Amino acid sequence: MRLRQNKRVRRGSTLAEGALVIGVFLMLTLGVLDVGVGVFRFNTISQAARHGVRQAATHGALAPSDWRGGKWGTVTIEDYATNTSIPAIDAVGKMLVGVNKDKTKIKIEWPDSGDAVEQKVRVTVTTPTSPC
Repeated sequence: MRLRQNKRVRRGSTLAEGALVIGVFLMLTLGVLDVGVGVFRFNTISQAARHGVRQAATHGALAPSDWRGGKWGTVTIEDYATNTSIPAIDAVGKMLVGVNKDKTKIKIEWPDSGDAVEQKVRVTVTTPTSPC
């Protein structure tokens, strides 16, 4: 005796389910990549600011007069990262890998109005970002 199988043919359901799953998968994958690029840029800018603070603290008032432009001075330096005529900007700018240097602003200031040893220095690196 033969048993009847009551299976309905479901043509196209696999294609529809696959399209839904692939859409969600691609959205999650591209979202993770976008967040990864953002974290990379954040870490790059943070590391550039740390490097700038180290250079400013080391070469502020103690820089010899023949050191790539001499002393950094006690004034606030604010310029684009591509301006290599200022040694402070040059020191920070070379750390900005993967960042649009044309729109990046670097600000170096000494809050205590002096660049001597044991005085505070603040380096601020800002750049506009947008999602990929």
